[in-house]
Amino acid sequence: MTRPPLRPNRRTLAVFVLVAVALPAVLWTTGGAIGDASPSVDANVTERYRAVDALAGTQTVEIRTDGTVTSRTVADVTLVPETERKRVHFRNAANRQYDRQVSNGSTLWLHDTDRDTVTAIELTGPPTESRTAERLQLLVAAAGLTDDAGRPQSIGVSPLPVVPRHAGAAPRADANHSYVVEFVETDTVDGREAYVIDIAPDTNRSEAGYHQRLWLDAERFYPLRKQTAWTADGSRRSVTTTYTNVTFDAAVSADAFRPEIGANTTVERPNTPNTEWFRSRADLEARSSVSVPEPTVPPAFELVYATRTTGRIDGVGLRYAAGGRELTVAKFNYTLDIDADERDATVDGRPATIDYGPTTSVSWNCDGYGYTVRGTGVETDRLVEVGRSVGCPA
Repeated sequence: MTRPPLRPNRRTLAVFVLVAVALPAVLWTTGGAIGDASPSVDANVTERYRAVDALAGTQTVEIRTDGTVTSRTVADVTLVPETERKRVHFRNAANRQYDRQVSNGSTLWLHDTDRDTVTAIELTGPPTESRTAERLQLLVAAAGLTDDAGRPQSIGVSPLPVVPRHAGAAPRADANHSYVVEFVETDTVDGREAYVIDIAPDTNRSEAGYHQRLWLDAERFYPLRKQTAWTADGSRRSVTTTYTNVTFDAAVSADAFRPEIGANTTVERPNTPNTEWFRSRADLEARSSVSVPEPTVPPAFELVYATRTTGRIDGVGLRYAAGGRELTVAKFNYTLDIDADERDATVDGRPATIDYGPTTSVSWNCDGYGYTVRGTGVETDRLVEVGRSVGCPA
């Protein structure tokens, strides 16, 4: 069936970008364009993506700083989208402590075959579910691929987590900004047809700003390549994640997401803090030995969940959200290094420090406890007000 061509369209929407981690420096890499006309996508992207039972293939992650490759990792992987079930076998294991990662969604096992040791890490997370499939549908629509008439799309998108848990640090896009989503071309990744879309802040589309490019499989809409670039400390940084040799709906054995533990294998369980998740502040307060802050937050914000952390660190936390903005209040049983002579503000007469960035925070100490109010898309003055509403409880 012939798809009617469209003009490339740009769409602006409030979207927290679908991020893996990153992209090469100034120039985007491509796998050879097979057509520049905008296709007309009439498939239900959400259903196509969710229909992928499992993906098997080769994952290559390349990290660059100012155009120079600083790290390149190749692994054979089996992944289940929308979950944390995965099996990752690194090919260049000589450069890594762990040559294999296996997760069943609740426990992550890190294999060191040289030592015949497995480190088991319990995975915890908030009472939420992944919405990657819905975000992909909205991004495809925002790029103009689902609108034959090329009409502007009016789409609201709530934030996505920047990266899956335990994946390390990554650049943060600002959920409170508007982004331009643009169809670039139809391309190929390892022989598979893909729709290429660009995502950049509406207010800063320069090469030095935050950019992301996605290669979405034309049939299943899985991101076959994810590139994100950003500037930090005067350097252009990027990460590219590419999947090749891909098989969708691969046959996966029952043992694929279980660790390989032999008779002589040592299993280590690090003393990591344990986190419990609660739906309300009252539920948290009933279970916590640490008193729970009672902040005054702006009217639009609603509590998403509350947390209790025990172990090496004891603390409590409250997370609020409102229209793509986030605000958290945390209290923990250790104090922060805050110099009274370099204070940025005061909370109940105590010196407080302000750290600026995509996520701005206000921190202070009180009677042996550290406090932090952190916000994304929230004005600094408002964060200080929330901190002062918590104060230093008796």
